[in-house]
Amino acid sequence: MQEKGRSMVEMLGVLAIIGVLSVGAMSGYSKAMFKYKLNKQAEQINTVINAVARFAHSFSKDYRNQYLTSFFIKMDEIPIEMIHDGEEGRIYDAFNLRWGIYYNYDENTGQESMNLVFKDSETLTNNFSQNLEICRNLIVTAKENSSNILYISTLSGYQTEEEQIGILYGDNACLSGRTCLKNATLEQIYDICTRHAGTEDVEFKIVWKIR
Repeated sequence: MQEKGRSMVEMLGVLAIIGVLSVGAMSGYSKAMFKYKLNKQAEQINTVINAVARFAHSFSKDYRNQYLTSFFIKMDEIPIEMIHDGEEGRIYDAFNLRWGIYYNYDENTGQESMNLVFKDSETLTNNFSQNLEICRNLIVTAKENSSNILYISTLSGYQTEEEQIGILYGDNACLSGRTCLKNATLEQIYDICTRHAGTEDVEFKIVWKIR
């Protein structure tokens, strides 16, 4: 009498193959989702950048150092998916990074500016390479709008011995001796991002000069 069926070794082999295929599928899905989020983040931040550039001259010293995110939300200038219920005055990009828009007046120089700021270390991923790509994505998005921007700055390790600052200047402030946003190479972008990708207390700021 002959037995039918699979041996234990054969079954284990099949399960091993299924496991390898499943891991590969999950890895591919994670990479695809991360790529989707990068594209979505670029789309969202580009929309906000253009909105701030359009309305930047609508504000005066009466708004000094005030957050204006709610104003842009009420004007329907913010993508709906960036607005969370119960989070008035705050907007979040595809990576759940929190952004704020505010007007700044420098008492010393008299310079007025609009600022789009991300500063929320708690929501950064724990993956260094992903943080690097997120940083690069933001700078490249800003680079596409360099004609409307005074400068962008990155800051990490605020007021510590590890403090790092990176600045790239927009077209109107692209003077000799400065690193200009429109001419920034991939190497320069990664150099700036590498300083911040693995650190805490990270700030990314986009600034428009008003007057």
